[in-house]
Amino acid sequence: MSSSSLAGSLVVTGRSASAKTPPRWQAAEVIEILEEAPDAVTLRLRLDETDGFLPGQYYNVRLGVLGESRAVQRAYSVGSSPLPDPSVIDLGVREVPGGFISPRLVRDLGVGQHLEVRGPYGRFTWTGDDGDPVLLVGAGSGLVPLMAMIRYSAAVGRDVPMCLVCSASTYDHALYRDDLARLSDEHRWLRVVHSVTRDPGEPRAAYHRRIDRDLLAAVLDGEVPPQAYLCGPPAMVEATVVALTDLGVDPSRVRSEKYD
Repeated sequence: MSSSSLAGSLVVTGRSASAKTPPRWQAAEVIEILEEAPDAVTLRLRLDETDGFLPGQYYNVRLGVLGESRAVQRAYSVGSSPLPDPSVIDLGVREVPGGFISPRLVRDLGVGQHLEVRGPYGRFTWTGDDGDPVLLVGAGSGLVPLMAMIRYSAAVGRDVPMCLVCSASTYDHALYRDDLARLSDEHRWLRVVHSVTRDPGEPRAAYHRRIDRDLLAAVLDGEVPPQAYLCGPPAMVEATVVALTDLGVDPSRVRSEKYD
């Protein structure tokens, strides 16, 4: 288990992948389902037991599947802050057509039902303890762990400059769009830049193409962020690492997580 000291006496704890005592499976109650996009929801779950988690970590979800001899499990990132209550977690789920689990989680689940979950896991985490400005780049459901970092920063009252560049097929498919608009209005340290790939006339997006070097150069406008966190499809993440390195970002301070 690892821990990070926060403002004042606050402490958040969370298991990493190398924890000596692995988390156990537990039943989590679905207490709310929030529609985030036509094909995505937030599942708000209440855990019976928790040692906390770090912004950016994920939980595994396990379901029995007809025709499969063993239960199938998939990993879903937490989109909520560990504060004020780490026993309530928001899992972001985007439906994968033909998937074993995600269509059931998005379409068939109801409030009051229970899911088997285990976690937290992952080292793709940010707490802002170093005070350095950070660039966040996310595409599709890769926005989920980045949203946890933003919400955590707001919850603990950090003023570390954060710039989020997020890509979606259309603005309506952009996760957390309303919450991000509110947070950027409330906090001067947060800047949100939307890009959409399938709606060239969308006025709410600053850009209308995939994230690439030129887009990032325009967003950064000569400023080189000390650190960056990237999450999304492998091709996007890999190309963004190359682009940011070319723009002067120290590659050792670029953290990434890939979503298939």
